[in-house]
Amino acid sequence: MSVHSREFATMSQRAQLAVLRPIADRASRAFGVNPVSLRCINHGFNTTYAVTDTTGAKYALRLNTHSLRDCAGLYAEQQWISALAQTTNVVVPTQLYTDAGEPFVELPFAPMHKTLVATMARWLPGRIVGARPSRHQVRHIGATMAHLHRHSAQWRPTADAQFPLVNQPLMNSEDHLSGVAAHHISTEMRALLDTVRPRVAQVYAALNAHTAVQPIHGDMHIYNVMWHNNNLAVFDFDDAGLGLPIQDVAITLYYVRDIPYAEDELWAGYHSVNPQLTVAPEVLETLLIGRGILLLNDLLVLTNPAEAEFIPEYLRRMQLRLQYFVDTGGFALLK
Repeated sequence: MSVHSREFATMSQRAQLAVLRPIADRASRAFGVNPVSLRCINHGFNTTYAVTDTTGAKYALRLNTHSLRDCAGLYAEQQWISALAQTTNVVVPTQLYTDAGEPFVELPFAPMHKTLVATMARWLPGRIVGARPSRHQVRHIGATMAHLHRHSAQWRPTADAQFPLVNQPLMNSEDHLSGVAAHHISTEMRALLDTVRPRVAQVYAALNAHTAVQPIHGDMHIYNVMWHNNNLAVFDFDDAGLGLPIQDVAITLYYVRDIPYAEDELWAGYHSVNPQLTVAPEVLETLLIGRGILLLNDLLVLTNPAEAEFIPEYLRRMQLRLQYFVDTGGFALLK
């Protein structure tokens, strides 16, 4: 049996990367880049490569292995990034286009029985902010997000471009918490989910009743921002869609909830640009636990072996977090 006829999910991580590498090479060349180096820097929800060409120039190539993006969403994503670059001071990647002027390329990929979409951009200088952001960096994240929201409140994509609606607990993902993939979930965990999920849905329904949707980044966490020369750059707009500004803030806060100063600094930065956005504490806590549920939902169907191996551990952590939420009404990154 050839490797290309096997199910992608049954392959080892090394085997998956081996069959993806030729796709990464072909995608790079479609954008006019002749790679001398293709280094995988992330193989999770999507697969990202650091690409160096014959001149020494460096690029970021994203293969949408699990992305929910359709063509309309890809055009919207690229249009927003371009608009931000042209009309704001927000630092975003410089996108590459094919000879046909397209912001993405589609390549058949037999191991997953699908067509993979690839996007490419010039490499952003600096370092990913990561797990230990300073107060200054967190404040910058808040201010930058507010600038994104200020821009997107008045901006919409044109022509055939259209963002998906993400203003709901699972954003635009399918519900995997009740399907075949849910065999991982214990009886105790199921009871907690059945208690908490309706509360998350109620909060979203209440927010949607009085808040207009607008483009949001949807995944602006501390690993999707770069720091260079005392400035912040934002990348990975793959989850961008029509959502709620407070939803965007909660997504960012989820990843820094265990950093004592992070929430105050994030809000200070955000309110320095947009002081109008406020939220009741109980609403924010519910949005935070909802983010954890979404991550579980998406994790259950990933084919990356390393991510699949993490499912039992994440379930253990989420059970602690769900129980804490039921007991206290608050969210904590319990481990």
